This record gives sequence, C-alpha cells and structure tokens, in this order.
Amino acid sequence: MDNGTLRAQVRRIVGEMSPLGAREAHSGDRLVEELGYDSLAVIELSLRIEQEFTLIDLGTSATADITTVKDIEDFVEQQQAAPSDAA
Repeated sequence: MDNGTLRAQVRRIVGEMSPLGAREAHSGDRLVEELGYDSLAVIELSLRIEQEFTLIDLGTSATADITTVKDIEDFVEQQQAAPSDAA
C-alpha cells in the first residue's frame, strides 16, 4: 500500500470512529480537542488500527505521544516500513 493510500485510510478510520459522530478527519486534527476522543475511544481506535493494518499490539508506551491524526498516520507508516521480526 502506498503512503498516500495508507494515510487516507487512517484518516477515514479516525473520522468514522469519532465520538462526535462520523466526520472527515484531517491530518492536523487533534484527537481529543477536535474529534472528541476520550481514553476508551482511543483504545477502541488503537484496536481497529491494529486490526486494519495488521500491526503488533501497540500498547500504551508506543502510542503515548500520539495527539493528532498525523501522529497516527506517521506511526502506522513507520510500523508498515519496519522489518518484520517474524523472519
């Protein structure tokens, strides 16, 4: 999947799952302040992102600094580019 498609898919998921109701999410949107995410909604979002992009359990330490949609896009992109430990 190319990076543009990956980022668009992340934005679509974040927008669909917004606690304020489905909306178009933009890279600069802040999860809490602009999209209404609380701690439970962030956990649900992380589980959906893990499933959608076949990521290993993200855990809270790996995602502690994520505050914007762009942070999620960057994180997923980095995880997709990282070599697999399963080899």
